[in-house]
Amino acid sequence: MFSVTLNVPSELELPLSILGYTSEKLSEEATKLLAVSLFEQNVLSLGQAAKLAELHLWDFIQLLSQHDIPVAEYDDEDIQEELKAVKWLVQQTSSSPPGV
Repeated sequence: MFSVTLNVPSELELPLSILGYTSEKLSEEATKLLAVSLFEQNVLSLGQAAKLAELHLWDFIQLLSQHDIPVAEYDDEDIQEELKAVKWLVQQTSSSPPGV
């Protein structure tokens, strides 16, 4: 594992500390925002970004939602393929004999 140092100008130390920001809290927030950014840029997968953010997958998905970042992007062709698959599954389910 490697680490990255965040340098905060000394004149911001007091205002940030008044707002409750410790070096640990700043580091944690910076790491989460980096994970969000790298996911949004398609540098990291969803699981990789959640791991970087040190969050469970569902918690990371919630974080993405707070930043209005979709978990998956579908184009029209992808949506049509998904709809075809759903229709096929519905047909298979409705045509199955009872008890199957």
